[in-house]
Amino acid sequence: MQGASRGDAGSPLPVPGPPGGFRRFGLAHPRLVDWMLAVGPQLPVIAIGCVLALIDPSVLAEPSMRAVGVWMVAVAVVAGAALLWRRRRPLVVALVCSLLLTIPTEASSGAFAATYVALYSVGAYGRAHVAWIAAGSASVCSTIATAVLPGLEPDMVAPVVSVNLVAIASYAVATLLGISVRARRSYVDQLIARASDLERDRDQQSRLAVAAERARIAREMHDVVSHGLTVMVALAEGSAAQATRDPARAEETMRRVADTGRASLAEMRRLLGVLREPGDAGTALAPQPAAGDLQALVAGFRDAGVPVRLATSGPPVADASLALTVHRILQEALTNAMRHAADASLVAATVRHDGAAVHIEVVDDGSGAPGATTGSGRGIVGMRERVAMFGGSLEAGPRRPKGWRVAATLHAQEQP
Repeated sequence: MQGASRGDAGSPLPVPGPPGGFRRFGLAHPRLVDWMLAVGPQLPVIAIGCVLALIDPSVLAEPSMRAVGVWMVAVAVVAGAALLWRRRRPLVVALVCSLLLTIPTEASSGAFAATYVALYSVGAYGRAHVAWIAAGSASVCSTIATAVLPGLEPDMVAPVVSVNLVAIASYAVATLLGISVRARRSYVDQLIARASDLERDRDQQSRLAVAAERARIAREMHDVVSHGLTVMVALAEGSAAQATRDPARAEETMRRVADTGRASLAEMRRLLGVLREPGDAGTALAPQPAAGDLQALVAGFRDAGVPVRLATSGPPVADASLALTVHRILQEALTNAMRHAADASLVAATVRHDGAAVHIEVVDDGSGAPGATTGSGRGIVGMRERVAMFGGSLEAGPRRPKGWRVAATLHAQEQP
């Protein structure tokens, strides 16, 4: 089998091709092949029959040879015409050719080649048991002709018996060849169908992977932009309030605004950098934030005026993907507290790692007073998506008598 195979991910999967030029010609011109099989083997028989039928009877040793010639032409024409239907009605064609074998003497010469083609066609285009029925019919008809001939031509008994025994054995060979070709054709068709299914599945998996990557980048961009802009707005408002009373502190606050903006821009460049082609030139990507950066994260919120207190316990998170998820969930929860609990006197953040899971809790005592900015409504949805990646759970809701609580559990051992 021939096939195409390339190493690139977008190449088609290798599928079997036609074995050679004859097969390709047969697939492209099936009717022409049928005509060639119907006419080609019968031309010599028709030519001999015409000679016997038209020759002067005085030249012939036996006058009955003229009748034999006529029968040879008639049998050859009928057998050849029947072969034109070998694809549509293979069993009927095989039975017709088999019946022509019962005609004794040389008159049935044209039926022998046609019978082989018919038996092959039954095996190639019909079912196996039907093919063996056709082979049995041809054998029976040959046996009948062998039994009838001794009464007509006693001198031809031994040659005819030998020829028919060989013919009966060759009928089985022609039938097996047709069945084998049919089985191979079915096998190749199944391989092609399987390759097509695998190619469609591969394309679908690629599209799903692209969609998942886009969703991941969207979550990252949401966290980066939401956190950065919220902190910058809070610092800017604080600076504006202190501009007349404490210009030095207002100046320091504006520097923090600039630092926060630069850090957010750098992280956005890093996220957009993953969309580049591998060979694209560009600045080196900054490392992903990890669980060890939580103190720096909380310090940034304190600088923005959020009364946050962080408590951590357990060993450091070694898995970079899990550490990034912990960082992003804590960042989003604190950003939501800055937005929706501007009057909170305390925002308590807890990160506890017990080896098998990481537990994150952020609790505030605010009354829901709006902050300087509003969110897009995707914060909790994004946190749920991140938690789901590690088979965890998320709870987010109000507390009594006031405040808000976010609690997330991430299972490290279920990382995909």
